[in-house]
Amino acid sequence: MKLFCNFKYELITDDTRRSALSRFAGCRRAVFNKALELQNERKEKSEKPISYLEMAHLLVEWKQSEEMAFLKEAPSQALQQALMDLDRAIKDTFRKKGDPAKKRWPRFKAKDIGDGFRLPQVKPQDIDDPNGRVKLPKLGWLRYRRSRPLAFKCEDGTLIPGKVKQIHITKDCGKWFVTFATEFEIPDPVIKEKDIGIDVGIVHAVTLSNGKTYDLDVETIKKIEGEIAYLKRRLSLNQSSRKKLAAKGLAEAFDKRKPSRTRRRLKELIQKKYKRIRSIRQDFHRKTAHALAQEYGCVYVEDLHLRNMTKSARGTKENPGKHVRQKRALNRALQRMGLRALRKAIEEALNKMGGMVIAVPPQFTSQRCPNCGCTDKRNRPTQALFSCINCGYTNNADIVWSINVMMKGRMSPSAHEKKRIARAVSAEGAGDPLSVSAPSAGTTRSTS
Repeated sequence: MKLFCNFKYELITDDTRRSALSRFAGCRRAVFNKALELQNERKEKSEKPISYLEMAHLLVEWKQSEEMAFLKEAPSQALQQALMDLDRAIKDTFRKKGDPAKKRWPRFKAKDIGDGFRLPQVKPQDIDDPNGRVKLPKLGWLRYRRSRPLAFKCEDGTLIPGKVKQIHITKDCGKWFVTFATEFEIPDPVIKEKDIGIDVGIVHAVTLSNGKTYDLDVETIKKIEGEIAYLKRRLSLNQSSRKKLAAKGLAEAFDKRKPSRTRRRLKELIQKKYKRIRSIRQDFHRKTAHALAQEYGCVYVEDLHLRNMTKSARGTKENPGKHVRQKRALNRALQRMGLRALRKAIEEALNKMGGMVIAVPPQFTSQRCPNCGCTDKRNRPTQALFSCINCGYTNNADIVWSINVMMKGRMSPSAHEKKRIARAVSAEGAGDPLSVSAPSAGTTRSTS
């Protein structure tokens, strides 16, 4: 079967190369913003947007003009890809209402936010993986930290080479990275027979229907968030102090496009703190997804919509909301977990192993009794306890939640239409979900 994987490495650059990469990313950003400005003018006049082909011809004219002659420094393909991205973003805004691919109208790109560019055509001789080198247009050979080979590793340890389709160059916290989008032709893997249902929550990030739990290092993340809040207060104080000095004529007027050395340093520290949080969260997602893919061939998850779950309860001045502070804390806890990224990591890990992820509707999964089927909100007397008012069945609420997800997934017709997965049970009693009792405090497992 065909499989697409991304391999990301850190580039080893000097000041000259970093300056050139920044100019390339700046040229891409300038082309995107210039084209978006033209599209906005046509939108105000209720005219049809300019197509990509027309934009490509305009790009040639921009290069020949004196005002934008600096575009000749950047690779042409990177600039063309920027126009393609804008064309695709505009088309997504005209999708039907309710389409998950529908997006809002694109906005202008800002400096130091998502800097990078993409090269769609790659020659095999431009990648020297054994020596950790890549050849970029107008830059030549650049070395990268070869932390792993550019190949797909099978379960038996064999490495299968692939074909690099695209190269992405990105910047993060002052460092440049190269990502190889690679296509592999691998043998069909043996699908594992066991399946499992999972529940995502606040107390335990992931709870399986057999009682196992995986916890995110929330305490470290909260500590880093406190440090970020302190740095942001200093950043705000720097701005207000600069404006006061400028009013007295003791300093130049504040301009965020020309930050001072102190302001640049504070922003760099904030970026590094955010990157550390992302790294902790990403490490947890990938380790949890790998653990599930190693053991199960099918994983059932809830089709949750985080945007709806984290809506503010503040209300309006005429009709103020209730329990605003509690809801705000709950929203932060949900966003801290990164539920969408977790589901995506599980899907990617299962896809490599030949498994599948099935999303089930989340309605009443926390109120339904898996023993008798009684659905009542009184079945949840507390947040952590499930006690059925009909049959008296009791268990941990998160485990009951994940059991209901698994039962819904097994009854879903899509589970039989997509792949033939035998619903075999493990020797640990996973086949009978009711035989699993709530884990004690000492049985919590963490992959962080």
